[in-house]
Amino acid sequence: MERMKWVKRAKELRIEHRKEFYECVKDLMENPIVRQMERYPHHGSTNCYQHCLHVAYYNYHICQRLGLNAKAAARAGMIHDLFLYDWHTYAARTGDYFHGLTHPKKVVKIAKQHFELSPLEEDIILKHMWPLTLVPPKYPESYVICLTDKYCGACEVFGHHADKIFSQISEESAIK
Repeated sequence: MERMKWVKRAKELRIEHRKEFYECVKDLMENPIVRQMERYPHHGSTNCYQHCLHVAYYNYHICQRLGLNAKAAARAGMIHDLFLYDWHTYAARTGDYFHGLTHPKKVVKIAKQHFELSPLEEDIILKHMWPLTLVPPKYPESYVICLTDKYCGACEVFGHHADKIFSQISEESAIK
């Protein structure tokens, strides 16, 4: 009987945690500019919006566990790839073959036009491709996104958990 109470409480905490995450990013999730990311494929069958949602969710969880700024990590994660083009065809169209190196600065520029970014959020976005971008992160939250972005990208490319993760996050976010 005691185990059942513990399992029920653990489930309640997970739902509460997802609600807290959603509260941090709901304005971004519902923003028309951010929703445009749904138009662009990203990794595997995942679109850019889904990828950013995955990264934001893991950033939030990890940073919260580490006692870091989970809200800033989630918000920056939600817009870290807000470049609004298909990067798969971008090089052929523009001649810029360094998307992995150049897009963080483009994202910050776009994000600043639509949102107010804290210095922490800006660093998280600018450094999310480190070590490809040579300047290392300034904050621990920026290191976290380096790892979560690569983890989520790998899961999405190889199809592991991507659909399950997205459906779980979406389902719980709908609870509001």
